[in-house]
Amino acid sequence: MSDRKREDEELRYIMQKRKAMKASKEARNKSLLAFQKGLKDLSTRPRKEQKRKKLGQRVIGGVATLAAASIAGLLILNLTVFQDDTQDEVPTHTLPEDGKGEIRAGESIDLQHIEENVELVKRVLERPTFDYDDLNAMNTTNIYNNTFSVHLPRNWFVEEEEGEDVHSVKINGPDSEQMNLLVFDIDAGEELIEEQIQKLTADFSQTAETIVPTNTLIEEMRMNFQISFPFDHVFPFDMENTRMYAFIDEESGRFMELYVSDLLGQPMIYTADFPLDNKESWFVSWLIFTYMRVQTPYTVPGSEGELHDEYQRPLEKTVLLQIGAFGFEEVQLELYENEEVGITSYLPPETTIERIEHDYFTEWRFSEPTVSADSFYSFGKLKDGFPLEQGKEIMFDAFNIDHAYHEDLGGGTPYHYAYYSGMDEEFIDGFIELFELSGEWFYKHKHADREDYNGGVFMQRLQTFIDSLEKH
Repeated sequence: MSDRKREDEELRYIMQKRKAMKASKEARNKSLLAFQKGLKDLSTRPRKEQKRKKLGQRVIGGVATLAAASIAGLLILNLTVFQDDTQDEVPTHTLPEDGKGEIRAGESIDLQHIEENVELVKRVLERPTFDYDDLNAMNTTNIYNNTFSVHLPRNWFVEEEEGEDVHSVKINGPDSEQMNLLVFDIDAGEELIEEQIQKLTADFSQTAETIVPTNTLIEEMRMNFQISFPFDHVFPFDMENTRMYAFIDEESGRFMELYVSDLLGQPMIYTADFPLDNKESWFVSWLIFTYMRVQTPYTVPGSEGELHDEYQRPLEKTVLLQIGAFGFEEVQLELYENEEVGITSYLPPETTIERIEHDYFTEWRFSEPTVSADSFYSFGKLKDGFPLEQGKEIMFDAFNIDHAYHEDLGGGTPYHYAYYSGMDEEFIDGFIELFELSGEWFYKHKHADREDYNGGVFMQRLQTFIDSLEKH
């Protein structure tokens, strides 16, 4: 029975007994004093800090607020009974516990008091796995303004709606599957997030419920899946502050999930509603998040430091960079200033920078202490009069690259010179590309000695540096 129905039943019972059982003046005064004390406590309670709290606290806080409001409302209803000083004391009335543990659609779900049901956890974690062949056979769909992309089975479709503080992604399957992903602005208020949790779960009904321990879920997936996961904790969540819930409704034949967390630094709510008798689709919740692709470089929300006084760019920030086909690396970056050519960009703080003068250009070579000096990435300024039509020959000679190693891998990009040595003697590869910025000519270069380093990470470092270039 819902709290609302329970309150209505109790009030009807009291009103029926009102004539026969009149409250004493002493009982009335005690109730009034208790109610006044409650109001005083509420009014003197310090206001919540505006600083964003952990999402787990948001959920609990929201439920507690609703519970407090319900209690206050019940007190007000009961006080109306004690308006007559001549009424006798009203006896305590205990309502029957019919339907305890069940929630029907339209009733609030009390997340704060959901406990682990071990058997139900085992039941909801028994889902089909997927492998690389499955991933390669699936479509990928861009979401959240092309920031993320997700794998989905065929015949599933996505609808999106962008609001001022929240971006809504709805995913629908062919067998009545429905998923909702809400990504909030990092500065979204707690009230909005709590409101959306209640809204998304309003249609949930259940005959059984459980909180799903995140460590149990992660262990289960690592044990059963034959593939590696791109994210350190399997999901792209702040797992220490993630809450996962599962609900089963045997009567309506539905299985529902609720995730509340941070998605790569942004507050997130996710719900899923599946047919209970079709476990084949349950894995989609895991598929969406565990192999979510991120448009890189992705700046982690909230990671940007103070602004530089002159350039008005963050002095530091954290980004995600892609490694290989699915992997990601979290990298700390600091603002880099080159006064000689009047540019700023971003580099990892441990980067070694070497200025090298060449006949036709000036090079700034970037390397890292953990990687051999035979591998590097660089940026340079072409000198006035640089003959662009001889760009490949000039650059290859400057870096002692055999002209026979040249490969036309530019895909039509002008002044792009890729090279690959093969595996006979040298084992090197890389590319050089000339480009124009604000009317001046520069170049970028990635070089890898593949015997000690494959160059994949430096490729991302270089692209992040170029994408972040600003001319001043």
